Amino acid sequence: MNRFAIFDLDDTLVDSSGAVDRWFIELTEQRNLGAAGLEFLRAEQQRPVSPQESFQAIIDQFGFTESPDELRSIFLDRVPRLSRTFDGVLDSLRELRARGWRTALLTNGTEVDQQPKMRDGLGDLFDVVCFADDEPMRKPDPEIFRLVADRAGTGLDGAWMIGDSLEHDIAGGAAVGMSTIWVSGGRPLQDGGLIPGQVVSSVAEVFPLLHAAR
Repeated sequence: MNRFAIFDLDDTLVDSSGAVDRWFIELTEQRNLGAAGLEFLRAEQQRPVSPQESFQAIIDQFGFTESPDELRSIFLDRVPRLSRTFDGVLDSLRELRARGWRTALLTNGTEVDQQPKMRDGLGDLFDVVCFADDEPMRKPDPEIFRLVADRAGTGLDGAWMIGDSLEHDIAGGAAVGMSTIWVSGGRPLQDGGLIPGQVVSSVAEVFPLLHAAR
């Protein structure tokens, strides 16, 4: 067995969705938007529109003086700083490495955007950290997985991909022959959709599966 595991960052190791909600709460308190304002922000997050459209809708709703780009800059500054590593992740990664595993972090996004989320020595627990938006390709392109494995000095045969995105993490990993674990966050699989190798609700459930892997 190839003891090599590649982890996604957002909503796999780090509670990024929770950070967005913490920013909504912060914004609501700072600008006195009230309970209805917070409800609007949370609903806006669920709308299937571009970030530009969403920030413009928020500006129009509350009469903010910022432009969409300026509000987005505030968002991009605050949300990474409000991110939190899920409980137990740091100790579990240390234990995994102590058992002889190589580990890599592969996240879409730039180093500038993603690095602030990696607190308390998280980045030091990987043999390779790859910010895909700083590379020529990003997940789910098979080449980005091969690039990470090459930098880790190993291959992908028998390796593991762990992430919360079926499209980017699970499909990408499966395309290069990796075993996959989908961190569902309680979401159901869709009929006729991609089937991960294994499904867990939270990243805490991933590590016992890796320890038991043969």
